[in-house]
Amino acid sequence: MTDTPENLRTDAPGNLPEAIDAQGPQQVQPTDPVRVPLYRRDLFPTNLVLSAEDLKEFCELLSEANEKAKQLEYGKLDLSKFESPEQAQQRVNEVMPVEYNYTAANGDSVQGLGIPKTDERAFPDELKSVFASNASFAERSINLRPLNTVEMFLGFDKPSLKFDLQTLPSNPTENRSVINVAGRDEDWVISTAQKIEDFLRKRKAVRPIIHGSGTYDYFIYLLFLPATIWLFYKQGSGLATWLDSQSVFLNVVFGVYAILLTLLLARFVFQYVRWLFPPMEYYKRSRLGAFIHRGVAATVGSAVVLGAAYDLIKATLLSLLG
Repeated sequence: MTDTPENLRTDAPGNLPEAIDAQGPQQVQPTDPVRVPLYRRDLFPTNLVLSAEDLKEFCELLSEANEKAKQLEYGKLDLSKFESPEQAQQRVNEVMPVEYNYTAANGDSVQGLGIPKTDERAFPDELKSVFASNASFAERSINLRPLNTVEMFLGFDKPSLKFDLQTLPSNPTENRSVINVAGRDEDWVISTAQKIEDFLRKRKAVRPIIHGSGTYDYFIYLLFLPATIWLFYKQGSGLATWLDSQSVFLNVVFGVYAILLTLLLARFVFQYVRWLFPPMEYYKRSRLGAFIHRGVAATVGSAVVLGAAYDLIKATLLSLLG
């Protein structure tokens, strides 16, 4: 993530310190960063369930990595440009804080430095996104990136339930979450990325494969259409009798319409399951409501699928034994 999101390109709110003058001998200056290779790790988190406390712990992890990055930054400074080593260290601390920004589902956003206070009532119950970086403040203050940077953006948008004919349901679910670790020190990049991966691994959740590319096609042909045929076989005797008394033209029109309506219903069910199990999930305190909702949906879906499977197996055995 090399670009700062739009909501971080504006001036900092009142709770942030004033931007530091980019001129003068106190500006942080690496000795020769061009000749040093840049190491990079890009992580794309998915299938995570994070609480407000998890987000706070994640920011604390980034803050710890940033402390090491400050030491590496200090080691590359030309101390002759500063009045004392203490002044150089203070300068590094001033321009390299961890900056965060989170946006609630209602559009409200908060920007600050350090660790967000997730235990306060002001922290949103429904979160849209979280951004944190140890480089954004330095870029805005002195127009210079630190030598070692870590930036993360986590999006908690649920897939939409609205029908969008321009978006193919076979495409994977959009997930904008990304974590970038880059730096001139290879050990720092590797260790920071490893700590982040360990943190995320502990919060992995089992998710259906419904978010992958092409899953919609398998869902249609291997699950939804067979279940629909089974339902018509079990409950459609009255409709079949009525169609027998109608003209061929009406039967064709009704058949085409039934197929289109079935595919429309299938897409809604598919999008509903994606919405029910988002690739990135956030909760502030309790997940009880989500568990109840998913339990009811799983019960209804399992009843249909298992019923169709039972009838299919029964019909197959009878045909083989008969």
